Amino acid sequence: MDTEDLISFTDQLNDDIDDLEDALRLLITGTLSDAAQRLPLLDRAKLYALTTYAIESIIFCQWPFISTAARPSLIFEAFVRLNGINAKKHPIFPELTRVKHYFEKIKVVEFGEPKRENISLDKPAVRRFLKHDF
Repeated sequence: MDTEDLISFTDQLNDDIDDLEDALRLLITGTLSDAAQRLPLLDRAKLYALTTYAIESIIFCQWPFISTAARPSLIFEAFVRLNGINAKKHPIFPELTRVKHYFEKIKVVEFGEPKRENISLDKPAVRRFLKHDF
């Protein structure tokens, strides 16, 4: 890697961090509950769910340095699989699943239930199945 490339990557990282600080200024300068009080109920639920996921991600990103656990989400699963550990049996998996369920609930409230196709019973097929089964 060239020194100029490294300098440009560092400058880009610095700009990205500045943009992130600007976007999160409300959360950085005050408490989470103060920021949530100003939001509508749906946005408040999104804020709490995303904050929970972000905090857990930060905590579990530190785990490889203090234990044998791994990072959440895809990085978590890749790390666990590479180390021969069953991701579904890892203690973090239920917690990640719980937070994902909250994301799904928020999505249903925001966009409504997904439309289901009308499923009808194929009576001739049922008759054939029952006739040949017995």
